[in-house]
Amino acid sequence: MYKKTLFGIGRAVLCRLNSRSTTYNQTLIRCTTKILDTILLNQDKHFRPVNPDNSPLQVEVDISVRSMGPISEQNMEFSLDCYFRQKWLDRRLAFTPVSPSKPEIPLASKMLKDIWVPDTYVRNGRKSYLHTLTVPNILFRVRSDGQVHVSQRLTIRSRCQMFLKKFPMDTQACPIEIGSLGYFSNDVIYRWKDVELDSKMGNVLSQYQVLSLSKSERNISDFRYKDKNISVLNVYFKLQRQQGYYILQIYTPCTLVVVMSWVSFWINKEASPARVSLGIMTVLSMSTIGFGLRTDLPKVSHSTALDVYILSCFVFLFAAMVEYAVINYAQIVYIRKQIQDLKGLEQNSAMGQMRMFTAGLMGARRDTIQVDELAVEKEEARLKAVPWWKKLFNRDEQGGTSVFYRMAVKAAIAKKTLRNGDPAGVPLDNRNSTPPTSIRETMGCGCGWSAIR
Repeated sequence: MYKKTLFGIGRAVLCRLNSRSTTYNQTLIRCTTKILDTILLNQDKHFRPVNPDNSPLQVEVDISVRSMGPISEQNMEFSLDCYFRQKWLDRRLAFTPVSPSKPEIPLASKMLKDIWVPDTYVRNGRKSYLHTLTVPNILFRVRSDGQVHVSQRLTIRSRCQMFLKKFPMDTQACPIEIGSLGYFSNDVIYRWKDVELDSKMGNVLSQYQVLSLSKSERNISDFRYKDKNISVLNVYFKLQRQQGYYILQIYTPCTLVVVMSWVSFWINKEASPARVSLGIMTVLSMSTIGFGLRTDLPKVSHSTALDVYILSCFVFLFAAMVEYAVINYAQIVYIRKQIQDLKGLEQNSAMGQMRMFTAGLMGARRDTIQVDELAVEKEEARLKAVPWWKKLFNRDEQGGTSVFYRMAVKAAIAKKTLRNGDPAGVPLDNRNSTPPTSIRETMGCGCGWSAIR
């Protein structure tokens, strides 16, 4: 019996408290509705609020950047996702709060169309939009003293005039300009409250690093009216480009291509296909690497630091090709000189003494060395059978014959080549002459031709 009595008393108390809470909430709703009806009836949304001293209406702006990017050098623009907050005082919306603990009224975003809102816009914006998923991302509050708070989540794509002379070691300052579309500075003045970066975003982007933020307030002349000024807020994001991508994708490959072109200096000068192919391959590789990056850059009239580097690499590649051409031309000049020397040796009267001296050194029975056509053909076949890598470094194996015999064979090959066609373009008086039979001719031609090889 005692327990039943206590349970009944507790139930009665709870019912009374619930009824009081329900009554309070209903009273709060009725009072809020009455306040809104009263202030909206007295509100003319087509006219801005007027201060008692006729001073310009002050609008405080606060921006909180959540993320930044992409940043396009080709279009010279950048994007950022931010919370754009505005605060101003409209005394026509002042009311007496129902409770001291609730000095402001949260309102739906649809009610913004029933009050006056500043016509704020991004002056250098190209395309900006309000996030509307799942509802318009707008926070709307009205305080009892008439102060209005509006927070919107926006994605702003703004113009950024970039100077690319130091690209990719450049630093850019991308601005956002905020102002009023229809009110002059004697009507509405904008003031900065704060500009901040989200701590989760950090200062490092994919290609840029945010060095600093700078903001300013100024009045500028309106191009639509000569004698009117408008209030403008500026915020500059100082961005420094990261060089890691360009070092891995541009600088390192270009440097390796230039170093690879220097390999031709150690290739035998007679291996023309190898040297020419290597030079053409390096030039094409440099063109692909260097000019492939230009698709992401605007067509500016000035050169960038990367252009200067790529042009320097082309100069080194061109110099490597010119070096081979100079060596080849010097070889042709040398061959012509040797041919002229051979023609002079044929008329030398001291050829007999030289034959006697050479025959004594070789221990030969005759005073001349006769080189038959079979030895010449064997020497040509041996040279063709030498591997290509030995030809590159000019390290072919020699047979067991004497030095003078090999010199004579080389001289005979040279004479045979001259009979078939002069590679240096020097006319010969006697192309049907027999191979050299004297050691004087052998030494004169053989030594010169050995120097060429």
